[in-house]
Amino acid sequence: MKLNILKNICLGGLILLSATSCEDFLTEKPEGTMNAQSYFRTKDGYEYLVKAGYEPVRYVTRRSVTYTLGTDIYTSPGRGLDYGNVKDKVEYSKTYLRGMNEYYKTSIDARNGDFLWMFIDGYNLIQRANTIISYGQQADISEELREQRAGEAKFLRALAYYYLTEQFGDIPLLIEEVTEPHFTAERTPEKDIYAFLIQDLEGCYSKVASKNDQAEFGRVTRGAIKTLLSKIYLTRSYKSYAESNDAKRAYELAEDVIKNEGYSLLTNFEDIFREDNEKNDEIIFSVQYSTNLQTNWSGNTDYSTYQPFIYAIPGMGAKLEYMERYTGTVAPTRAAYQLFDRSWDTRFDKTFQREYFANEAKPFSAGAFGEIMVGQKMIHCVFPDEHQMTREEKDQLPYFVVNFDEYADQPLVGGLKDDDGDYRVNGFAQDENGNDKKARYYVYPGIKKFKDSKALYSDGGENGTRDHFEFRLGEVYLIAAEASLKAGLGDGAGYLQKLRNRAALTGTAPALELTIDNILDERARELMGEERRFLDLKRTGKLRERVFTKKMNERAARALEVFGPEQAFKDEYLTRPIPYDWAQTLRNIIAQNPGYDY
Repeated sequence: MKLNILKNICLGGLILLSATSCEDFLTEKPEGTMNAQSYFRTKDGYEYLVKAGYEPVRYVTRRSVTYTLGTDIYTSPGRGLDYGNVKDKVEYSKTYLRGMNEYYKTSIDARNGDFLWMFIDGYNLIQRANTIISYGQQADISEELREQRAGEAKFLRALAYYYLTEQFGDIPLLIEEVTEPHFTAERTPEKDIYAFLIQDLEGCYSKVASKNDQAEFGRVTRGAIKTLLSKIYLTRSYKSYAESNDAKRAYELAEDVIKNEGYSLLTNFEDIFREDNEKNDEIIFSVQYSTNLQTNWSGNTDYSTYQPFIYAIPGMGAKLEYMERYTGTVAPTRAAYQLFDRSWDTRFDKTFQREYFANEAKPFSAGAFGEIMVGQKMIHCVFPDEHQMTREEKDQLPYFVVNFDEYADQPLVGGLKDDDGDYRVNGFAQDENGNDKKARYYVYPGIKKFKDSKALYSDGGENGTRDHFEFRLGEVYLIAAEASLKAGLGDGAGYLQKLRNRAALTGTAPALELTIDNILDERARELMGEERRFLDLKRTGKLRERVFTKKMNERAARALEVFGPEQAFKDEYLTRPIPYDWAQTLRNIIAQNPGYDY
């Protein structure tokens, strides 16, 4: 992928691409026959251009596996830990533990398509933002509006650069619209990128509308810029090039958002994620989606990412009329479930879905249990603090039962193993002759925060319609707590406690000492399925300890055991490789990150 394509990918087709932009406030269409450049200099044309600039945010903010897998609370479901009757357990594990989750060398190399598309999507948004800023200097608009829209664009640009820099380290810093092809590139040190982002955002947030003054939900607000700036300061405070005031400034900004920007914590944690409540007072910045297929072809996939991989189980198909798609790619680790204390913390039951019901359009044979109809319970997950059922107890029930030690890595759910080590289901997974099928289904309590009853999909498509919450006030409380600890201010525990009290059955939660590990645990409980965990562990220097030493990610830890030194986790893996397909099209040679080859 040429750098000029990365930079110009959206410019030529800007009008067409803009049709897929944020549904809530991107409803106007350009009129007339003037060319795009002339139209964008008019007030209406420029406003349309700005709205179009929000569309690539959908791709940049998707919770890709590059932000989740290989962490302490997220893993990939699949074989590799459940050995059955396998004789050589080491070789069995080696066969299956070769993914990004395990940091296997060929899965995290420069040819990984996830890294390439992250790179492309990030620079697409950067070019869009630079174009908005450039045309703003020429457009027939007031100075106040010019500064406001430039501030919105600078937020979008900074968001892309923050994520790209944390993933790839030194990258090209482009701060002007690119109008001609470029075939060379130079990497800017991340220290300089951070300095630029901080200066840029510090200078623009006062020019952008506040939450209460912003009539169009989904636009960037002053609170959104302060939240991003706070995260950038906090992240830099851990770097070798940190400035002495970084953590303190992160705390000041977070506290300012909490106290002065008009946001508030909802009383009921579950209400944040209610389908009819997306525009609530806890949301600081959300990426807009739609029920209109014409504008939602790049739909939100949050609703399916964290659901179990069970779509092929009889009765559990991905059916349009029943609005479910059980094809998850990311599972919580068993350690993640154990972070919750259900005796007081309501977030566990408000986060995880324990039961799944048949959604096939017609009844099907269920072996000895006869016909199962649409809506009948098919799967029941046993929580960690509950009685774990024996095989005999499972066999008496007309649905699958999944014990805690079977989450995510057991082939099928319940039943005897055959000579190959495969599970047989309690009379369920059978062919038309009544014989047990050999199939692989990985079941666990999925994350239900993003359930989408209006999901639009057909074969191969999964266009979720719900807005994606990129920043919400609950996370700002966590940022304030961490920044306070990092700055040595000593007054961040109260912010942590407010989140815990909201979650408590009685309204009062046990007190928690303010430590980095406790903050990370609380982030997991509050933001399960929402946060970019890889960045949190990288920032705090806790990835190796929590994933490998504490073995919170069993698959990654097992891979390290069976592969030995050849698979040892390296600190270089905290930075991703520069994508091969991009580097190869440059006319100059650009250095690869340490630990990787092109």
